[in-house]
Amino acid sequence: MGIGVGRGMRGCCAMLSIFVLHGAAAVPPVPAVDASAAAREATWNYTVLPGDTLYGLVRTHCKPGASWLALQRLNRVQDPRHLQPGRILKFPTSWLLARSTPAEVIHVLGEVELWRAGGREPVRVGMQVGAGDRLSSGDGAAVSLRLADGSRVLLRPRGEMKLDEHVLLGASGAVRSHIRLNAGDLDVRVPALDAKRQLEVETPSAHLGVRGTEFRTHVDATDGGHTRLEVLNGQVAARALVGTPTTLQGAALRGRADIREVSSAGRVVAAGQGLRLAQYDSGPVSALLAAPKLEGLPTRVERLPLRFQWGALAGAHGYRAQVFAVADPDALLLDGSAAEATARWADLPDGRYELRVRGRDANGFEGQDARHVFTLKARPQPPYTRAPAPGARVWGSPTRLTWTQADGAARYHLQIAPTDAFDAPLVDLQDLRDTEHAAELPPGRYHWRLATVRGDGDHGPFGDAQEFEQRAIPPAPGAATAESDEAGLRVRWPAAAAGTRYQLQLARDASFAAVLADMTTEQPQAALGVLEPGRYHLRVRSIDPDGFAGPWGSAQSIEIPSNRWWLLLLPLLLLAL
Repeated sequence: MGIGVGRGMRGCCAMLSIFVLHGAAAVPPVPAVDASAAAREATWNYTVLPGDTLYGLVRTHCKPGASWLALQRLNRVQDPRHLQPGRILKFPTSWLLARSTPAEVIHVLGEVELWRAGGREPVRVGMQVGAGDRLSSGDGAAVSLRLADGSRVLLRPRGEMKLDEHVLLGASGAVRSHIRLNAGDLDVRVPALDAKRQLEVETPSAHLGVRGTEFRTHVDATDGGHTRLEVLNGQVAARALVGTPTTLQGAALRGRADIREVSSAGRVVAAGQGLRLAQYDSGPVSALLAAPKLEGLPTRVERLPLRFQWGALAGAHGYRAQVFAVADPDALLLDGSAAEATARWADLPDGRYELRVRGRDANGFEGQDARHVFTLKARPQPPYTRAPAPGARVWGSPTRLTWTQADGAARYHLQIAPTDAFDAPLVDLQDLRDTEHAAELPPGRYHWRLATVRGDGDHGPFGDAQEFEQRAIPPAPGAATAESDEAGLRVRWPAAAAGTRYQLQLARDASFAAVLADMTTEQPQAALGVLEPGRYHLRVRSIDPDGFAGPWGSAQSIEIPSNRWWLLLLPLLLLAL
């Protein structure tokens, strides 16, 4: 398996290799013949069965050309023809036969394409990805793979990767995998250190050898293929391979151990650190940002669009927020990047999820994840309220509440309470079949909200509470009295509450079809002036400080006589109709 020497030979250049400190991740691709060197490699332990011989074991489990003599020296076997059953023999994994095996697609988000010799096709869960296959993810798309050794790789949106090699080594259960990341982001999670596991990731500017660690790597295709490495668990060393194309080519022909001989001193990248890798150099090791604080975020969310906001993280120049299914931590469902400490997505099915948030520093390194589990229950969605409008004033009881018809609704749950806490609702009706209700309420301020209930009993969340004020209708003024003098007729009536205004109408007919005077006054009296003799009708009503006019009081009639001395009798002539 190569390490990208051909790419590096396009010009005089330096190449980069990264491997985990607790063991070389790459093993020589040809059988070793030096028993002392083989003893330092990852090995497979084989338990001898009755009738086993070294010759037969080498023919069964090793590559052509493997030496049974080297195996004998490595294990210090006295008689290669007679092996003691139950004895443990060590086989260097580099000697074992390699049998190609596919990786499995375990999650797909959005549009991901698989490119292989036969063409391209959309990626589906359960699909097998073999050596030579290439995957590409579009905007908002992602795909997760499970390798044969249990490792997980996640290709995030706008990424491209190729599975160069994925093989089982003999009957050992050991797996060797090689992934080429050409662009985008790849998250790698490898189970605990195990000699049976050999995972390598190659980018245009780096080679990552992994055993028992977790890291993220990003390839910037617009910046010469630079690689950004962020180690979350384990320890990784980065080495820049320096030499002329001829030197590198010769070293490649002699095996990777020779290439390491021309490498520069490595940099240690521990958990919580990052490193930027270029095709010719590598930057300094940087400490990753700590995880943001997510205390105070809701554990139950009942509104869409989905929105979270957290406290700013010192040193952060931006944030990445992701949502995964709690039941499947490899299933990336939402992914977003923002400059502020907030995340917002339009939609997500109801369920239980994990929010992961990390800060991004000035150099683009993304830090440690903060995690928050929440339940989304936003469906069935509540209806929209129609009346009373938010903040409205309603005069007189009953109060008529109306709302829209919600999709899938079998009934509605209505609550009315004096506060928006709804801890002691005055009205709590759970089986309303119509889209309106008349509530008998005394004057006061109220909050009301609605929820939709499906036919199967699925109770959705309550909608946003709306507030309204219930007010009493202004009472009609009491009976009026009339006075007359040289200035004419003056009418008075009992005063109402402070701030009340009054409307008075004067007409010849009792139906007030032809109104002679229509005036509004802030005082409980009105001057009508000198009237022609005859019968008149008047009525008065109260108007509260908000402009709501109450009912008209009883209409009264006034008889204006032709002789002026009759004016003294006007109080007696003011009669109720």
